[in-house]
Amino acid sequence: MVKTLTLRPLWIQLTLPALIAIRIVGCGSGGTPIDPSELAGTWGAENVVMTVTDVGAHLELSCAHGDVAGALTENPFSVGGTWVREVGPVIGDPRPALYTGSVVGDTMTLSIRLTDTNESVGSFTLIRGAAGRLVKCV
Repeated sequence: MVKTLTLRPLWIQLTLPALIAIRIVGCGSGGTPIDPSELAGTWGAENVVMTVTDVGAHLELSCAHGDVAGALTENPFSVGGTWVREVGPVIGDPRPALYTGSVVGDTMTLSIRLTDTNESVGSFTLIRGAAGRLVKCV
């Protein structure tokens, strides 16, 4: 019985280890360190206003509010906090939330996800210095 031996081309042998190395190097924290004061101020959009400070952020949404529990020290960022639904005079209990996003120039993309249910609250594109437009639920 004769066995046939097939050799892979050299470029295939080298490609997989190279791709693995690139992935490992690129898997750091994922963000570029920034000074939290660089993002301080008001960021607004339709149905949301976010006030960022050196130690966290507060959000007002049309039918909710939220608080980011830590400073935005990386770009992109991923920080825990709380989110509270508001319906008229009824204010719900605080729920754990994850605030993720990134900033390019004066534009911030922001996503909010409730961590106890994995429910997406929404995604927003905010502009630095914009007043935002809120209509509170009644």
